[in-house]
Amino acid sequence: MAQALVWAAVGVWAVLGVHVSITDLRHAIIPRRAVWVAGLAIAALLGAAAWLLGDPWRFAWAVVGAVSLGLLLEVVYRRWPGRLGYGDVRLIIANGLLAGWWGLEWSWWALCAGATAEWPVAMVVLVREGRRARVRWAPGLVLGTAGVLAYRLAAVGPTG
Repeated sequence: MAQALVWAAVGVWAVLGVHVSITDLRHAIIPRRAVWVAGLAIAALLGAAAWLLGDPWRFAWAVVGAVSLGLLLEVVYRRWPGRLGYGDVRLIIANGLLAGWWGLEWSWWALCAGATAEWPVAMVVLVREGRRARVRWAPGLVLGTAGVLAYRLAAVGPTG
């Protein structure tokens, strides 16, 4: 049953990822409500899975990973306004929560993989538009996190 809950959390995240990527590309916005609803659903599913496994610390570390990402990105958002939208911060927190299920460090790997996936597109946008460039981060963040999730699911499974 715990495995099914983790797979459900991955499914919720995948739907969120497709939705925010398309919305970000079309309208340059990441919908707040979609991210928070999906994030809460992911948290509830992972919390229930941890309870069924008898391992509440696993869920706690996933939350710590997401919160640590959120705190760092809050500083980046406030310190360098315009470089990162708050929708991106919310999405990274949701990504970090799910990736953190496999350990605190996987939240950070998801962020790094997402930034790396978006880097080539960001460079093209910066070359074309210069300092006024607005990079749409959602597709890269989702793609990078998907890679991390695929790796962890293949390596250890949903509850490994």
